[in-house]
Amino acid sequence: MNLRVLCVALAGAITAACATTPPPAATLTYAGQNCAAQPNLAAAQSLTPERERASHAVNTPINALTPCLTTAEGAASPYVVYALPADTDDKTFAVGAPLEIARIFAPRVEVLDAQGVVVRSFARDQYMYRGNAYSVVFRPRAGERYVMVTADPQLVGQRYDSINISTSTTGTVAGGVYVSWTSGVDAAQSRAFSYEGAVSVTISDSDTDG
Repeated sequence: MNLRVLCVALAGAITAACATTPPPAATLTYAGQNCAAQPNLAAAQSLTPERERASHAVNTPINALTPCLTTAEGAASPYVVYALPADTDDKTFAVGAPLEIARIFAPRVEVLDAQGVVVRSFARDQYMYRGNAYSVVFRPRAGERYVMVTADPQLVGQRYDSINISTSTTGTVAGGVYVSWTSGVDAAQSRAFSYEGAVSVTISDSDTDG
C-alpha cells in the first residue's frame, strides 16, 4: 500500500470514528404479533438485589424483541413484569421510564397479585418527572406480588419539552486575590412518548439491616 492509499484509508477511518449516530426517535405505532392474553409470570424479572442496599435500580430495554400482551382494552402492547421482593415493608418503588434524548417510553404501571390479576393501577396525575425519569412512586400492599409495565397508547405521541441548564465555574488569581465566575448554557429539549425505549425501577430501602 503506497502512502497516498494509506492516507486515504486513515482519513476514512477517522471520518467514520467521528461520525455521530442520531439518538433513537420515538416509535409512534405498534403492531404486536402473537400477543399473549395473560402476562408470563414465570419470566418476571427479580427486583431483589444480591444484598440489602439503600438503593437498587433495574432497567429494561423495550424494543421489537419485547414480549407482546393484549391489554384489558384489547390493544397490543409490549410489556415487562417484575417480581417484588419478599420483604417490602421498608421499601419504596419508583417505576416508570428514563428520559432519553429524543423519546420516553409511555409507561402504564399496574400491580398484580400472585395469580397475575391487576389489583392496583395509577391515575395519570400520579406520574411525575423525577430526576431523569417519568415515574410513579408507591409502597407495596399485602397480597401484591408483581409489577407490570405496558405502553399507554393515549400517552404515545405526546411531547415533553424541557430546558436543561448547565453551569461551569472558572477561577483565577489576580493581584493576590482569587476571583471566580460562573457561566451557563440553556439547552431546550423535546421528547416524544414512545412504544419503545426503556423501563426503569428504583427501589429505596430504609432498613438495610433487615
